Amino acid sequence: MNEKLLMKLRIIYGHFGIKTQDEKLWEEVNEWLESGELEEEADMLVLLMQKYLHNQKLRDLVDFKVDRTLFRITENYYEQELLV
Repeated sequence: MNEKLLMKLRIIYGHFGIKTQDEKLWEEVNEWLESGELEEEADMLVLLMQKYLHNQKLRDLVDFKVDRTLFRITENYYEQELLV
C-alpha cells in the first residue's frame, strides 16, 4: 500500500467510524457471497484495510498468523495435512 492510499483510507474511516464501517463490511460480504464479483471483493478489501489500519490487536493477530503459516510451510505441515 502506498502512502496516498493509506491517507485516503484513514480519512474514510475517520469520517464514518468503526460501527458504520463494520456494518458496511457485513453488507459487502453478503453482496460478494451472492455475486462473487471482483468489485464486491474490492469493497470488502477496502473496509478490511481500514480495520487493519485502526486496530493494533488485528495487526498483531495478522502478523502472528502470517508468521505461523510461514513456519508451518517450512515444517511441511500442509503436506502432512494432505496425506490424511
